[in-house]
Amino acid sequence: MRFGFDWSQGFPWQSYSITVQSDGKARFEGIPHPDETSDSSPYHQDFTITEANCQKIFMLAEKLNYFQGNFEAHLKHVAQTGQKTLQYQSPHLQGSTTYNFSQDPDVQELTRLFTGIAMTIDYGRKLAFQYRYDKLGLDERLKELEGLVASHGVEELALLVPMLEKIADDPDLMNISRQSARRLLRGINQPGVAARNPASQ
Repeated sequence: MRFGFDWSQGFPWQSYSITVQSDGKARFEGIPHPDETSDSSPYHQDFTITEANCQKIFMLAEKLNYFQGNFEAHLKHVAQTGQKTLQYQSPHLQGSTTYNFSQDPDVQELTRLFTGIAMTIDYGRKLAFQYRYDKLGLDERLKELEGLVASHGVEELALLVPMLEKIADDPDLMNISRQSARRLLRGINQPGVAARNPASQ
């Protein structure tokens, strides 16, 4: 199945898609919003989604009749948050729905989950950039990430393990940055959270 997002004012991504197969193999493709890195080059990353999230995604797709229906809220005065599309395709079934905002709790949960994955991938991209070009800015970025973890704004944090380990083990970095990376790693490595090795662009 596939989740797509498109909005020229979207941040951190102007557009992206996440495709997930039933075996957990997934692919992210996105166009970042130009920010402090001034980089809007297309970005892609292949990864394996955790079993729990994979099961949740396909369970919710089934509950939503594989997106055969209109899930847009059609409410007045709803803020524009970008066009979102949920698609399902198999040899026997296919469905697609597009919405800005949905009141359906299952659509909301899928949106939250995919948005969280996109946010995690963005932080992986930015941490790699700052580790290479702006080591002094790592502390602020890691604090932002810790805040997102606390508010459940990110998903599939195991994708960040290689980068966080590199930061935690680098004696040339500020100790406060290394401590933040270690705290994040401890949270990721709790029982039930499996690390996945991403293959990035």
